[in-house]
Amino acid sequence: MSFGDALRAQDETRRATGIGPTDDERAKTLAEATARELRTTYGTDDVSELAAAVGVTVRHSEWDGVDGLYLFGTYADSVITLYDSQLPHLAERLGITASLAADLVLAHELGHHALDGHEEATPGRPTLRQRLLSWVAGSGHRAFEERAAHWFALELVGDKLPKDARAVLR
Repeated sequence: MSFGDALRAQDETRRATGIGPTDDERAKTLAEATARELRTTYGTDDVSELAAAVGVTVRHSEWDGVDGLYLFGTYADSVITLYDSQLPHLAERLGITASLAADLVLAHELGHHALDGHEEATPGRPTLRQRLLSWVAGSGHRAFEERAAHWFALELVGDKLPKDARAVLR
């Protein structure tokens, strides 16, 4: 079972028990609204233009990963780093151009910036232990942040992706 399948199963259990909106539904709603607001405010859906408009610096690195670990981009302190030598792996997996893969990753990392500090996306800063556990277990605060950034990216560039790639990412 993939990580995505596990998250969907968890959300189905929540939905079936009537607990309320799932984490994924909450993340999607928040991210899509934030992306639409950003697009409307700046009058563009070009992710490079949006990054510049909100004061985010985009850097490029040729870091080549570690033994099969693919890291396509990172965000910290208003700086997005795209790992250019890693992006062809994503492009190949999704059947898209490297340029579109770069836009997708840039949009995802821009989502972290746009959602940073939003009360729903960051309900209190977790402890280092909680962050480490959420990276390993794929749950909690970090998982919500990643889901929201994912939906943010799909709202901004999803229409540019081929149908097969959208299906993989949803």
